[in-house]
Amino acid sequence: MVYSSIHEALHETYKASVLAMSQISANPLYRSPTPPPQNNDEVNKRQPPRALTAPYTAKVFGGEAKFQPIPTVTFTPATHATIAARITPLPGGPSVGASATARFLPDIVLRPNDAGGLNVSVTPKMQLQLNADLTAGIPNILGTGIGVRGGGSASKWFTFNAPEARFNLNPDLSFNASAHLNPALTTTQRIGLNGGLQGRVSSSGLGAGAGVDQAFTHQTQQEFKLGGPGVKFEMIPGSKPTITQNVDKTVSISNSYSFLPRTSVNANAQAGPLTVSAGAGVLPGVTVKYKVTLSTDLASKTPPKTEVSVSSGVRLDGSFAIGASLLPRDWPVSLSASVGAQPYVRVSADASYTV
Repeated sequence: MVYSSIHEALHETYKASVLAMSQISANPLYRSPTPPPQNNDEVNKRQPPRALTAPYTAKVFGGEAKFQPIPTVTFTPATHATIAARITPLPGGPSVGASATARFLPDIVLRPNDAGGLNVSVTPKMQLQLNADLTAGIPNILGTGIGVRGGGSASKWFTFNAPEARFNLNPDLSFNASAHLNPALTTTQRIGLNGGLQGRVSSSGLGAGAGVDQAFTHQTQQEFKLGGPGVKFEMIPGSKPTITQNVDKTVSISNSYSFLPRTSVNANAQAGPLTVSAGAGVLPGVTVKYKVTLSTDLASKTPPKTEVSVSSGVRLDGSFAIGASLLPRDWPVSLSASVGAQPYVRVSADASYTV
């Protein structure tokens, strides 16, 4: 009896051990080294998603390369006043002209900022331009009233601007606005060739004309910009707005080269000494710019920053002007004064490399 009970107990123990071994073999102790699934929220906290409008950047040869595929839009409602003189030794022959123009150029620039938000800047500018040109052509081919013309021109102008206002709205809904004195002087030189087709009709002191022109312009530009005092307003969600004063302790010097082919159409009407003209043009172009920024705070020991950038874009402009001839139109020497507007909008994409 006792022996039978012991035998049954041993048999049950053996069955339990066999069952345990079979379970271990069916579920091995060392599993595949597949990492456990991670919480997406935790991953997003460690690696925030890239903002849609942020530029693409990369470290290259110790510097930073940057490309912004979202274009920058510049709107300039320009107005001007011009006085011009022209000498035409023979009627319908070659002529030489010179002019001086004063312009008011408020630049309004809309661009994505580096934080992935939106930046708007407003900069008032004043410009003084001097221009000289030589024009030759055939004004009236076989009595049709249609003529061709061509020539070259050279221009030099000086642009002054200050102050500058900037407004930033970032993806986290923080907002800041700043204004800096930042006085700047820009000198620009242009040399160009142009040609066109012009038609004109006139009778009893009245006349009207229209034409199309093509110009190819080589432009070089230099800018000297001095940092100045400013004020900054900042508003962050969940905190009180702040206003601080700051000083831009920098000086920047830049040089640029542009190639600017422009196609335009124009129309004009003349009644006695008065002339009304209007036109529109499209100007694609490429600009290469080299800029060096220096710190004026010697105690900070900030090294100079060098930036090379390429900007490619297209400008659309319109023009309207009213002028008056100050001398009789049949004289070989003409003198005229005019006022007008030439608003334009430019869309461009930028790439840069900064060391």
